Amino acid sequence: MTNNLLPVKVDRGEGTPVVLLHGLGNNHSSWEFVLEHLDYSNARVIAVDLLGFGDAPKPDVDYTLKDHSSAVAATLNELGITKAVVAGHSMGSNVALDLATRHPELVDRLVLLGAPLYRREPRGGRTRSLLRAEGLYFSLFELVSRSPEPIQAGGELAEEYVPFVKGMEITEETWPAYRKSLQYSIMQYESYQQAVQLKIPALFVNGILDFFIIRRNTTRVRLANRKLVRLKRTRGPHELTPTQGEVVARIINQVAAQVAARQQRRR
Repeated sequence: MTNNLLPVKVDRGEGTPVVLLHGLGNNHSSWEFVLEHLDYSNARVIAVDLLGFGDAPKPDVDYTLKDHSSAVAATLNELGITKAVVAGHSMGSNVALDLATRHPELVDRLVLLGAPLYRREPRGGRTRSLLRAEGLYFSLFELVSRSPEPIQAGGELAEEYVPFVKGMEITEETWPAYRKSLQYSIMQYESYQQAVQLKIPALFVNGILDFFIIRRNTTRVRLANRKLVRLKRTRGPHELTPTQGEVVARIINQVAAQVAARQQRRR
């Protein structure tokens, strides 16, 4: 467990606190196209660099979900935030789920974009497991974890030449956090169980062109937790592109407005 405080890179607006948690190999800048369209008159938007990435501390830890969510919780406590809408993208969704599980007092609602949920360990030997979604993804993840040089080079090229990818940061400095976060915060089954057992309203947003998730797993979560889990499909990919960013911002604005309206009714 770590209580490292995270750098708050965006703290703007008034109203319902909205916390943005980026994905693996990114930093807060990956939210750029979302930030352009958020309603700052109705929400206090906070974006951080997660542990090990961007300007955040890079301690020698395993970068488990608990490591990440504990750092987020410590940062929110430092900011005096007692309840927030928490939006996560990719791995940030898993961190958000862990935060809601370990620190439910801090989370009002979840908006989870492209959440990588894995239900069970691949079985049936290597060949058969590759034919199952979890087996294919985990084999690719293991290859990535053993290939720092090409992955770092790919990250640099994406940041320089792909204009719709923002905040991509896979460097020698961030590689330990990248590799360990991949192993302990993505290649795990805890997030799926946490989603099934959620006691906080959650909206899972999946792009129909998102090839990094297993859509049927979020459908299973919805079926197992109908009272609190909703699903929404968008036309976009996994990445927060300009178009996808605008759609996501609209969704976050709606959720923040709903929370604000509920709080107003209680007064």
